[in-house]
Amino acid sequence: MKKNTLPRSSLMPALFGVLLSPLFLFALTANYDESKIAPYTLPDPLTFADGTKLTAPEQWPRRRDEILALFEAQMFGVIPPPPSVMRLELLESKDVMEGLATRKQIRMWFRDDRTGPKIDWIIFTPKDAPAPVPAYIGLNYYGNQELDADPSILLTEGWLRDDKKHFIENHRASEKSRGLSAKPGFTQTWPFEMLIRRGYALATACYGDVAPDHKELYTNGVHTVFPPQAPDAGNKTTAIAAWAWALMRGMDMLEQEPAVDPKRVAAVGCSRLAKTALLAGAKDERFAVVIPNQTGGGGVPLAKRDYGENVSLQNQNFPHWFCRNFRQYSDNEAAMPFDQHMLVAACAPRRIYVSSFPGKWFDPYGEFLSMKAAEPVWRFLGHPGLPAAEWPDEMTPSIGSHMAYHRRPFEHGIARYDWECYLAFTDRAFGLAIDWQAEKVDEWQGFKRHHFKVDNTDCWVTVPSNPRPGNHWVWCTEWPEAFSERTGTKALLQNGFFFVHMKVGTMSLGSPPALAKMDAFYRHLTAMGLNPKCTLTGVSRGGLYAYRFAAADPARVVCIYGDAPVCDFKSWPMGVVKGMRVEEGIKKLLELYGFKDEAEAVAYKGNPVDILQPLAKAGIPLIHVVGDADDAVPPETNSDVVEERYKALGGTITVFKKPGCGHHPHGLDDPTPLVDLILKYTTVWDIENCK
Repeated sequence: MKKNTLPRSSLMPALFGVLLSPLFLFALTANYDESKIAPYTLPDPLTFADGTKLTAPEQWPRRRDEILALFEAQMFGVIPPPPSVMRLELLESKDVMEGLATRKQIRMWFRDDRTGPKIDWIIFTPKDAPAPVPAYIGLNYYGNQELDADPSILLTEGWLRDDKKHFIENHRASEKSRGLSAKPGFTQTWPFEMLIRRGYALATACYGDVAPDHKELYTNGVHTVFPPQAPDAGNKTTAIAAWAWALMRGMDMLEQEPAVDPKRVAAVGCSRLAKTALLAGAKDERFAVVIPNQTGGGGVPLAKRDYGENVSLQNQNFPHWFCRNFRQYSDNEAAMPFDQHMLVAACAPRRIYVSSFPGKWFDPYGEFLSMKAAEPVWRFLGHPGLPAAEWPDEMTPSIGSHMAYHRRPFEHGIARYDWECYLAFTDRAFGLAIDWQAEKVDEWQGFKRHHFKVDNTDCWVTVPSNPRPGNHWVWCTEWPEAFSERTGTKALLQNGFFFVHMKVGTMSLGSPPALAKMDAFYRHLTAMGLNPKCTLTGVSRGGLYAYRFAAADPARVVCIYGDAPVCDFKSWPMGVVKGMRVEEGIKKLLELYGFKDEAEAVAYKGNPVDILQPLAKAGIPLIHVVGDADDAVPPETNSDVVEERYKALGGTITVFKKPGCGHHPHGLDDPTPLVDLILKYTTVWDIENCK
């Protein structure tokens, strides 16, 4: 029995099954009470096994070898050496994504006669990239055929755990599973299209091809080509060690792939395959970045902390994941000469990104503590540690140059939001930035601004130093450089938002020709890698552009910030209701909208005040800043009408009214409330993106 430990009080979730014998009832419980965690001491990753402390970075490789030897001997079993034979058979090479990418299917054999175990890999690479690209690699759970519905993708033949949702019966995948990951209700764990558009390759294979995830059958895969092991050995190769070995063989394959830069490869996985990615990444220094997503016990969380899944439960429920030597630590974690922070540390000085979700069984706080316990190794080697000193709030990623962590709500798995965070990290690690193909680059607000043309129209994008995960952006439709300090522009750039503008013409008034150019600009920016949703800023007449663009397709918009916005051209420039009459503007209005006369313009029902219903239905929040003494664009015929109608439609609108203020100056003396709302609404979208 473990000494000085209070009894565990909470039964393990039914998801993980119940052992048959009441003898193991104690081992089946997990502690979910922080107050019942007994004091524990973690081994120092910077102290050799003989008690000598490391004094110079040159000593780290030897200490790292000690740590890896411990994990192989005491936890995961031996990771075999590379095979004497490895043959790659190209089964398919095909252009996909309308010619943007090349898809290859490669069968990996380990015998010259191409018999025995095989692994079917699928690789997506950007087509015609000017140089080899970085890549993500990981194992999947249900087969390559789930990534895309194309019937030419091979159906995995490996042994799989039965799963009705994924149409796995009798431990075999079925044709019904094709393209499932892209369908509603499924998490797109491997979003190859997103990765391709961001300039990355993706390689994946099904873990069932490698070793069955079964406590008795797990040796029926690649184990048959491993060197013989003594029958009574306590460190025999486990399923996780075999899966890690397969990831390393995938790295061998990528080294032979001309389109991929093997020095810029990230190993990624979720749950048991996150343990796999962590082990492979710790063992094999060719992986430049290691990304274990929600590993659970035996991965990143500290075992000695005794919270959630414990060693006894790991050994009882998943004996094929851990070697026999690990059983001596069941209900005896205090005796472990290692803990999971040391496996994290073994990835140093390379880069690592750990992510969590609210599953208590997975001990997300223990993951964070494990990273902080490993952090001294990076600092010892001359690199920054994790930026966060305290456990970050949900949806508040802590992303440094070498270590990163986030936690987010909702279910277990890799969500699009997770990928966006990982991309923010690897973009920086791999020196990847959007090539705007600029005609000119200057500095604005302390950031680089790239000037280029779309649809023969001048455009520019100001790039933040550290883009927010997801590459969020703010589009100021008109007057982008006016009162920028008061409208929060610099603060938004500092918070990682791209800031963009297209010069469609100050008198194009949100007309159909202007919207056509804006559509082209939107398609260009999202194709370059910016988020599919943006924040629209409509300053003065820019309100016509912002609202009409948003109403045409609300799915493109996070929120709208209108600053003294024109919401009805009958007010400005026509002046037929309270407002200001501008003859030049009326002339352009009639010309660009195709109105035959002013009467037809007055009867038009496409002003912002008229097209709020689709925005309210889509749940797009509005923010308005207006001066109550504005006689050019009076609130009474513009913002006030929007506010009244939007609230009646059930929409959300926040209005900041400036007493005694006219049309100028725009913005607020302190724009923090504006920035906070945009951050809030963007985070709400990110949370929706986790579901």
